[in-house]
Order: sequence, then C-alpha cells, then structure tokens
Amino acid sequence: MKKNPDNPLLQILIVEDNRTQAEYLRHLLEKKGHMVTITNNGFEALENIGSINPDIILTDVMMPDMDGFTLCKKLKQSEVTSHIPIILVTHLYSPVDVIKGLEAGADNFIIKPFDPENIFSRISSIMLAKNHVQTEEALKPLDVVFSSEVHTISSSRMQILNILLSTYETAVKNNSELQVAHERLHYTNAQLQKVVEDLQQTNESLHLKNLERERLESSLISAQEKIKTISEVINQVISSQVQVAYDALCIPKKTKGKDEAKKAGTDPCLLMLHGIKTLKNAISYLDNGNEPGRWQSIRKLINESIDPIRLQSIRYNNLIPEDVEIYTNPGLSVSTRQVISSLHEQKQKPSEIRFTFHLQESGYAIIVEDNGAGIPESDKERIFSLKEGQNVMPDLYLVKEILSSYGYDIHETGVSGQGIRFEFFCPEGAVRFSSDIDLTDTI
Repeated sequence: MKKNPDNPLLQILIVEDNRTQAEYLRHLLEKKGHMVTITNNGFEALENIGSINPDIILTDVMMPDMDGFTLCKKLKQSEVTSHIPIILVTHLYSPVDVIKGLEAGADNFIIKPFDPENIFSRISSIMLAKNHVQTEEALKPLDVVFSSEVHTISSSRMQILNILLSTYETAVKNNSELQVAHERLHYTNAQLQKVVEDLQQTNESLHLKNLERERLESSLISAQEKIKTISEVINQVISSQVQVAYDALCIPKKTKGKDEAKKAGTDPCLLMLHGIKTLKNAISYLDNGNEPGRWQSIRKLINESIDPIRLQSIRYNNLIPEDVEIYTNPGLSVSTRQVISSLHEQKQKPSEIRFTFHLQESGYAIIVEDNGAGIPESDKERIFSLKEGQNVMPDLYLVKEILSSYGYDIHETGVSGQGIRFEFFCPEGAVRFSSDIDLTDTI
C-alpha cells in the first residue's frame, strides 16, 4: 500500500463485539481511504494479527472473555506486536480507566459515542508521533497507587503525555458541552416561566369568563321568569276574556249571517277560535321550550298528540313501529298536535289520518297524511308564511318556527286532490331504535 506521509492510508484493525458499532467505525475510516479489518473479540484478534499486519488497532474495552485492557497488555508485551499503536474505545472515561490504559500500554483513548473528527485526530497524532524519530531512555516500571490499588506503568513518556493530553481535551470538551447544556437549561427555564405566566393569564381570563357566564345564566333565569309571567298573562286573557267572549257570542247563535261570514272567511267566531288556539300553542311553546330533551317513542308521542283533539268521525292509523325513538322535548308534541288540528279544520274533513316513518336520502322523516282534498299548488308555499298562512291553514307558521328551533324541518309534499302530506325531517343523530340499544349502556 502506498502511503502519503501527510495523509497516510493505513491498515486498521477494529476489535469490537458489537457489530453495529464496528460497521459504523469501518464506514467512517473507509471513507478516508483506510483499509479496515474487523474481529469480534480479543482471541480472534490475537490469532489473525500476523496475517492482518495492522498499522494501528482500535479495540473496545468492554468485551466478554478478554477485555480491551488485557488484549492491549498482551500485544504490548509481545516483541512482534509491541510497536503497533493501540487506541482503547470505551463508554467510560474515569481516572481508573486512564490508569488501567497506561498500565496496559495503550497509546490513546476514544470515547463513545463516536465523534468522527476526534477519531481522525487521535489516529493522526499517534501515527505522527510513531513516525517521528526520537530517542528515549529506557524507563523503569513505575508503581502508582490509586483507589487503594497499586498499578505498574511501563508506558513511555510520549504515551503518558498523549493520554494525559487526550484526558485534558476530553475534560475541556465535556465542560463546554456542560456549559451549553446549562445555557439551554436556563433558556428552557425562561420559556417555562413564560408558559407559567401565560397560564396564569389564561386562568385569570377563564375566571372572568366564568363570572360572565354566571351573570348571563342569572340573566337567562330572569328572562325565563319574565317569559313565564307573559305566559300566565296570555293564559289569563284567554280564559277570562277571549274564551268567554267566544262562548257568549258564537255558541248560542247559529244564524244565516254567521254561516255566510264563515264561508267568506271573515267569521269573527272562527277568527277568535283560531286566535285562541294560536295563543294556547304559543303558551305551550313558551312553557316547554326550556325543558331538556329526552328519548321517547315516536308512536307514543303521536298517540299522546291525538288524544286531546281526537274526532270520532276520523280514523287515526298510527303505523310507526314501537321501537323507533326520537330525541326531542315537548315542542315536537306541540307541533304534531297543531298539524293534526289543521287537518281537522279543512272544509272537506278527511276520514283517515295516517302516521308513518321513512328513511329518505336526507335522513329519517315522520310522515303525517290524510285522504282529504289536499292543498292546491298555489297554496303550498303560503301555508308556512306568517302573513299569508292565516288565510290557508292557520298556525302552520308557528309549527315551522317551533320545529326549526329544535333542528327539525317540515314540508308539505302531498298531491292536490289526493290529500295533504306533511313530512317532518329529523336532525342527524335524533333517531334511534330501542331494539338495537345495548342494555349494558343503561346500567
């Protein structure tokens, strides 16, 4: 192998039982052009060192059977291999390691994890010192007492100096890294302090928001009390004034003039009756609007809506399965009752009202339909209008408002001449089937 004195290419032997670390060292050294051979332990290194003839040896300290210190001592005690520089590779770097390395005759140390520049620097300095012509008097073995143990050191002054300088270099590097770590810790503490201050501000802001929420809840309770008062006043007006006027004016009198007015749509008794119903529905809406939602059977809800207004002349056919449940508050019952009442008040009363439940493209829908005359196409958009709805089907605008506030929607989809058909579209997640409910969920 041709060697350049300034940048020599070396035959390097690596003694390492950890294959991953050995290959990593090989990769670093071969990138610099060196020839690298790997042995797995000290015995293998001793058996093959003659054929390898390395320029320098890198051996791990912690190995089974024969550690790096023992291997180094054996190589340095042999006349054939004593001239080969040896670098000990170790995770540790305590004073004991330094003493043991000197005792074994090591030329230098490399600390794990590897710093590539440090590896190249160690090799270069050792090879430069080896090639430098020097005369050195024979040294007598030196006994050193450390940690209550006697260590015999036979290393040359150059070996001792190199290891001491490496030790100092490592100490300086570790101190620099410690200083950097200290500065990072100081910065992290400053950041943490800022986070704590931000958290305190957030807690203060949250406290203020909680106070504001309590104030709003108090205002809401006050508003609910006012609504309750208004509801009671409206109920009093209906019972003591409007209802009494209706009973006195309309029930005893069945005159021709009244019949003609009724046909013309200006019958004061009919208008008063509608007004009473509207006020009652509004009261029900106010009274029930704040009640929490709950799951209830749609079939049972329909039956409860029919019972107070049932007419003997109409057959009510409730075809909704018993296990279908809906999550809502009493507002849906109010709306359902108003829709049924509107069907009762058609000029041509139906003989049957059917209730069904369907899955459609937009979700689940409750269907209420009759077999009456239906609604003309021109009136379909008007029936839910606040201004025009009173002239077609009173109170349906209130139905739409009530349903909308709970996330429902309603449309009339019947065919004129074949009956009225109202579709209640349920919001997502508001429908379930009791037969699918895991009983363990309720325990």
